[in-house]
Formats: sequence, structure tokens, C-alpha cells
Amino acid sequence: MANQRINESFLAVKERAALFALVKRLPNWATPDHLTAIGLCGAVLTLFSFVACRWSNFFLVGVVFGLFLNWFGDSLDGTLARFRSIERPHYGYFIDHSSDLIAQTLIIIGLGMSPYFTVASSLLVLSLYLLMSSYTYLRVVTESVHRLSYGGMGATEFRILVACWALFAAWFGPSTATAQAYGFAVLDIVIGGLSALTFLGFVIVIQKDLMRLQREERDIIESLQPATAADEQSILDVDEKRLMESAAG
Repeated sequence: MANQRINESFLAVKERAALFALVKRLPNWATPDHLTAIGLCGAVLTLFSFVACRWSNFFLVGVVFGLFLNWFGDSLDGTLARFRSIERPHYGYFIDHSSDLIAQTLIIIGLGMSPYFTVASSLLVLSLYLLMSSYTYLRVVTESVHRLSYGGMGATEFRILVACWALFAAWFGPSTATAQAYGFAVLDIVIGGLSALTFLGFVIVIQKDLMRLQREERDIIESLQPATAADEQSILDVDEKRLMESAAG
């Protein structure tokens, strides 16, 4: 769909090398749709493993493995299509990003239902994820640019962050999510503050993009406008002068 894909995440270069090495080793029967399904299964496993962590931290193994499966399927489906030159621009774009939305929603909600986070904080994180996703898709439509990362953070870094937080919270203890201040969970206060700053930054970016798009479209319209009456008169004067000079010659 997009003419330009931009991925400037912290791990982008090493990730591309790893994906290229993996895609060459996939069996011939494997298809991008198979990989998309694996990614979704990984998200479902992550969700249920997070919930199961309420009974035992042992299920963190399922969380980490589920996140790995989600990365494996989500990152390799498009890579495989491009590697084999079997892209389906509209179908592939639709199934890839709709499955991304479903998978990330399951992962974030699962995190909120675990003993390592709160539902309120997970909903804030989910709202920001959906907000940035909407912005990404708007830029695909208006500018044919698909940005895969913001501030060095892409989907891969997000998965790693989720896994690291869960492992840290399990090691640190339940107070990570239950500590209170002023009648609110400390975690909710921190996530709420970070979300507010992120939302403010988003509004500023939107404003700058609108000004830039308005300026670009104004320039295009002006370049396509017909000559004004003054411009036409100037052209006629030049032509008349040339005719007079030719007659005199």
C-alpha cells in the first residue's frame, strides 16, 4: 500500500538481518497467512498466560514464548511475501494490520489482567497504541508513508518491554501494581502522567502535520491556477512588441 516504509527503531537493523536469515530457512509450504495465524496464536497464548500468572509465576514462560511467537509470525509474514514476490497489496495490508490490532489488544489486556499491572493502566496503554496506529494509517493514506516506529520504539521493542516488565514485576513482588498514593495505585499515576505527555506530543505532531499538508496543497493549487488577467495582459504586450519588431525588421 505505502510507497515508503520507515523503521527507525532501536533494533531495526539487527532485526532485519535476523528476519532475512529466518525467511530463507522457511519450508516451501509455509505461507504468509500461516505466519499471520502463528502471530495471533502467540497473542492468545500471551493473554491466557498472563491471566494464569495470578496463580503462579511459572506461567511467565508462556508469556515470553507467546510474545516470541507473536513476533515470529507478525514480523515474518510480510517479509516472506516480499522475499518470494507474492505480495497481495490490499489483502496483505488489510490482514496484516487488522491482525496486529487484534494481537496487540489481546497482549495489552492480558497484561492488565495479570498481577503485574492494572486494568486502568493497560487501558491507557491500549488507547495510546490505537491512537498511534490510527495516525500511522492516516499517513499511509495521505502521504503513502508507513512509519513502523516512533521515538525508536516499534512493535518488537514493545514486546520486549512487556516481557521485561512482567519479569521485573514478578521478581520485585506484588507491590509493583498494588502500591498506593493519594488513594490511587502508584502505577496508574505514573502511566497516567506518561500517557498525558504522550497525548500532548501527539496533538503537537498532528498540528504540525496539518500545517505542512495545508502549505503543500496550497502550493500545488497555486501552481495549477490559470494565469490572472494581469499575467495575460503582460503576455499580450510581449507578443505585440515582438510583432512590431518583426514588422519593422
